[in-house]
Amino acid sequence: MKCENDYCIYNKDNTCILGEMSIDSLGMCDACITISLDEGFLKAEKTRQLGELETRWVEVEAKAPTQ
Repeated sequence: MKCENDYCIYNKDNTCILGEMSIDSLGMCDACITISLDEGFLKAEKTRQLGELETRWVEVEAKAPTQ
C-alpha cells in the first residue's frame, strides 16, 4: 500500500512495508509509528532550512523588477 507519511518507520520508498495494516475512521494508519528526531538535530535543521529560505527570498527580491 502507498504511504505518504515520511516519518513513519514502516514507510520505505513511499510504500508501507507492513504485512497487514488498517485504516481508522480518519483515514490514518492504525499501526503508524512516527520516528523521533533528536532535539538538537531538529533545532539545527530548522535553523538551516529557515536560513536557506531566507536566502532564496532575498535572491528573488533582488531579481524582481523595481517599479
